[in-house]
Amino acid sequence: MNKRIISLFLFVLFVLVFITSCKKNKPREDITIVYTNDIHSYVNNVKKDSDESALRPSKVKALVDDLKSEGKNVLLADAGDVIQGDVYGSIDDGKSLNEIMKACGYDVQAVGNHEFDYGVNRLFELKSQTNTPYVSCNFIKTDTKEAVFDKYKIFNIGNIKLGIVGITAPKTLASSTPKFFQDNNGKYIYEFSGQKSGSDFYKCVQDSIDEVSKKCDIVIALGHVGIDADLIDVGLRSEDLIANINGISAFIDGHSHTVMENKIIKDKKGNDVVLTQTGSYLNNVGIMEIKANGSITTRLLTEYDKTDSNVARLENNLAKKVNEEYGAKIADLKTTLYLNDPETNKRAVRSIETNLGDFVADAVYYNYNEVVGIDCDVALVNGGSIRAQLSPGEITKKIAKGVHPFGNQICLIKAKGIDILNALEMGASQSGLWDDANNCPMENGGFLQVAGMKYTIDTNVKSSLVLAEDGSFVRVDGEYRCKNVMIYNKKTKQYEALDLDKEYTVGGTNYILRNGGNGLTMFSKAQVVTDFSGKEEQILSTYFMSFTKNSLGYSEVSTNNCPLKNYLGYLLNYDNPYGAGRISIIKKD
Repeated sequence: MNKRIISLFLFVLFVLVFITSCKKNKPREDITIVYTNDIHSYVNNVKKDSDESALRPSKVKALVDDLKSEGKNVLLADAGDVIQGDVYGSIDDGKSLNEIMKACGYDVQAVGNHEFDYGVNRLFELKSQTNTPYVSCNFIKTDTKEAVFDKYKIFNIGNIKLGIVGITAPKTLASSTPKFFQDNNGKYIYEFSGQKSGSDFYKCVQDSIDEVSKKCDIVIALGHVGIDADLIDVGLRSEDLIANINGISAFIDGHSHTVMENKIIKDKKGNDVVLTQTGSYLNNVGIMEIKANGSITTRLLTEYDKTDSNVARLENNLAKKVNEEYGAKIADLKTTLYLNDPETNKRAVRSIETNLGDFVADAVYYNYNEVVGIDCDVALVNGGSIRAQLSPGEITKKIAKGVHPFGNQICLIKAKGIDILNALEMGASQSGLWDDANNCPMENGGFLQVAGMKYTIDTNVKSSLVLAEDGSFVRVDGEYRCKNVMIYNKKTKQYEALDLDKEYTVGGTNYILRNGGNGLTMFSKAQVVTDFSGKEEQILSTYFMSFTKNSLGYSEVSTNNCPLKNYLGYLLNYDNPYGAGRISIIKKD
């Protein structure tokens, strides 16, 4: 009897060992990763000069389903900046976008800097409402240094253990709203590894790679880092990161809106790493093929002819909601208001004056001086808050919301002339530099478009800004690049030299004037005259409706019909793409 039991036990053990051995020896299969980045809530895309839908989440979902039906092992990944950027995201603080991403079946998402635009707590709420894991190895708690979200996720797919490490741009703290990451006493409770130095960034990412590599066959980075030129000196581009780490086979990137199908970067040990990015706004969707032998290829699709009906229903419901709330006509625009440089079609509002920059700053200036009836000397608008170019024709509140999708409140403060000068200097820190990667002038989201003033930027003067570890303003440690700053005096109808000791009233968003956005903390102790005066898109809509009306009752928006034309001597020219001459830039000798 005992022999029979022993024999049966040995037989069962043999079968288990055999089955386990078969599983271990089962051949690897190819893996397909479908990826997106920087969707920025562009879920209602249409083809140029057509009402036909362009790439949308519903088409991405159909693509994934079709690949799976072909027997492929498919993962769907996003590299960040989904829920903010257009009215479709901001209308309900990302709720509908979150539902659309969930319906698409995303397997993993990196955390982009704009995921924080509705506040950290709002991001936590959205995460709790989806099954998709968020990954970021360097978004950490200040006290414990522990990652807030998963550092990585492991997928058993195609008989391969695939590890995906999440990475977030280290400069997120400076580019977002610092107060979102602080407690009620102004103490930081969250931070980003790498905001202090590149070496911290590399170590944090390498530690996560080393940790997941012990459990996986292949490791891929899914990051919102980018290759923006302003990151070169601090070594925080994805290219710099790859060159200082090892252990990943590919990097699916975002943040810089770069169309990069397949770029090979050498890692720290000289191994090839595939770097790819789809651009932005769902203009492309990426397909990465990881072969069983470990080789990797990528390609970008610009369109797909099938649509998932369930996701399309969510898109259409959202579009209907937006049209009902913002679709009514409010004005006729007579000239193009430029976000981009008309000569190069490269984004310009973050590096030079444009007529759109003048227009949105004038909207704040007009609101306080004429609508509210409170004196406003200067209005400041950061170029990074201006998101859409406007073509001649019908203007709706939806279009105005597209210009200002963030939903920031407008406020008015009292600030000394030196604070205004320091803010201009902060915004002009990148002026005169060239972005080789994107073949355009260097951008700065904190570049200030202005109303009620004019100034000159001398790019022959090297920036001497001193910044804190979180990227916020400390001081100017040398000659100022910003010169000849003049403030329009509404009584004398003249532009007069800025008095550094004088107190001026300054209008703008609470993002930059109260919350230190773009590092503009020089206003942190300024006296608040009034806050919550309306969201920036509401202020812009009101300005559109203030122009002289035609026989049909709609404002005709042009320079000649502008209500600020009564301000004699005021620099005003919406017909010139480069504005009225409020910002002069002296180029390098």
